[in-house]
Amino acid sequence: MPWGYGVTPFLSYTDIRRRSMPVENVVTLEKSEPVSRTSGPKTNPKSGEPFASNVTYFDHSSGNFKAGTWDCTAGSWEHNHPKLEFCHIVEGSVKIIEEDSGVTHVYNKGDSFVVPKGTRVTWVVEEYAKKIFVSAAHLDGL
Repeated sequence: MPWGYGVTPFLSYTDIRRRSMPVENVVTLEKSEPVSRTSGPKTNPKSGEPFASNVTYFDHSSGNFKAGTWDCTAGSWEHNHPKLEFCHIVEGSVKIIEEDSGVTHVYNKGDSFVVPKGTRVTWVVEEYAKKIFVSAAHLDGL
């Protein structure tokens, strides 16, 4: 039978959006409702008076995997990373000095990097910085 106007191989219209994952499962950072907020001065700063804010938008039920935003005012502090962390700088810049090797990394707006779990670093914020982060204590079981 030839195909003609009004005759199609599909008998009904299917809205593919109905077969997609419900929107409630997708988290859009800075647009979704935060699951937690923390803020305060960094303890034992090496310089300045850094004040940091952390907003978590996704926290896996295992507590092992988180995503959110972090921002901080000028200062520096040592940090032993308890989790693997992916960072994307969205404002300002940060300097990270690896404690074991002394290697210095500078990251500006638009840069992304990963800090492996257990890495000891000094974070340096010259003025103000904001990042998007994703952290995981361990990757098995996710």
